[in-house]
Amino acid sequence: MQPGLDDDGATRPNAGDFEAAGLYDPTAANAAERLELLQWLTSQSFTVAEMVAAWADDQLTTLPADRALLGGPFFDLASAASASGLEPSTLAKVLRASGFGPDRARITAGSIEMFRLFAAARTLFSEAEALHFVRVMGSSLARLADAANSLFLLDVERPLRNDASTSELQMAQTQLFASEMLASVCESIGTLFRLHVDHSIRHSREMRRGTSELEVVSMAVGFVDLVGYTSLTEMASTSELLALLLEFESSAYDIVAERGGRVVKLIGDEVMFTSFDPVEAAAIALALVDRLRKRGDVAPRGGVAFGGVLAHGGDCYGPIVNLASRVADIAVPWEILVTDQLAARVAGRFALEPAGRRMLKGIAEPVALSSLAPLLG
Repeated sequence: MQPGLDDDGATRPNAGDFEAAGLYDPTAANAAERLELLQWLTSQSFTVAEMVAAWADDQLTTLPADRALLGGPFFDLASAASASGLEPSTLAKVLRASGFGPDRARITAGSIEMFRLFAAARTLFSEAEALHFVRVMGSSLARLADAANSLFLLDVERPLRNDASTSELQMAQTQLFASEMLASVCESIGTLFRLHVDHSIRHSREMRRGTSELEVVSMAVGFVDLVGYTSLTEMASTSELLALLLEFESSAYDIVAERGGRVVKLIGDEVMFTSFDPVEAAAIALALVDRLRKRGDVAPRGGVAFGGVLAHGGDCYGPIVNLASRVADIAVPWEILVTDQLAARVAGRFALEPAGRRMLKGIAEPVALSSLAPLLG
C-alpha cells in the first residue's frame, strides 16, 4: 500500500485534512494524542465528515463503539412497516410499547425481524396481550440497559477519565471493546431468559395443580423498606447513597433467590417480593432485617400478607398486594408485621406477638396483625 493510500487506492486524509476540518490543532498540547486518534479512526473506515459530526456532538471517542452497537442502515417508519408486514399504525404501537417514540426510534435490520415476530405472534395471541408482553420486555430491558451503562461508566470510564495518562485513543478503543462484548452478553441474556421461563412454568404448574384458575394464585406478598432513607439523602454523599442502595438491592435479590421467592420490583428503598411458601416469605422478610442490622443510618421494616393474588405480565395485583403494602407502612423500624392469614400458616415456625387490630389506609375494616420474630432457642 502506497503512503497516503488505502487498500482500494483511495487517498487517506492526513494531518492537513484534519486541521482544515477543525478536528486537529498542531499547536495544541494534545496534538500528538489527537492525531493518533484520528489516524486510528481513519483505519476503522470513518470519514472526515463522520468525525466532524461526532466531534460536534462531543462523541468523537465513542464513534466506533456507537457503530459496533447498532451499525446500520436505519429504516424510517414507513419502510420498516413495509418490510415487516405490519401496518404503520400497529408498528407505532409496538415501538411505543417497547419504550420508543415512533419518530425517535432507531430502527435497524434486527428490529425488522422483531416486528415480523410480532406479526406472527398475532396468529396465536391477542394483540392486546402481545403488546402487554412487549411493554414488560421493553421496560425490563431498559432497566438492564441502564444497568449495563452504569456498570461501564462507574467501573471503566470514570477510572479512565480520572487517570491523566489515559489518551483519547485508549478511551475510544476501550469503549469499542465494551460494545463488542455486548454480543456475548445478548447470548447470555437468551440463556438466562430460558432458565427463568422454565422456573416460572414449573412454579406455575405446581401452584395451579388441582385448580382451573389461570391468573389468581395463592401466595405470600411482602414489602420491606428502609426507615430513615429520606433523611439520609439530605446528608449523605451520592457515592454513600449508591453504596447503600446496592447493598440493599444485592441483599434483597440474594435472600429472595436463596429461599425460592421472586423479587417483583425494587423501587429505591423498597423491595416487593412474592413466595408461594408463606414460611419462606416470613423467613425472607426477617433475613432482610437481619442483614441490615449492623447499619446505624437506616432501619428496615416490612409487612407480609397471604391470599389470592392476580399474577399477570410479571407483576402482581389485587387486595392482598395492597394489604401487604399498607401493613409495611405502619410497621415500626426493625419490625415485620404479618396478617392473620400469614400468621396461621407460619405458627410454630416463628415467634408471633399480637399487634392488635389496626386501621389501614384504603381498607374499610380493621385488620388483625402480628409482629413476626425468629423463634428463640
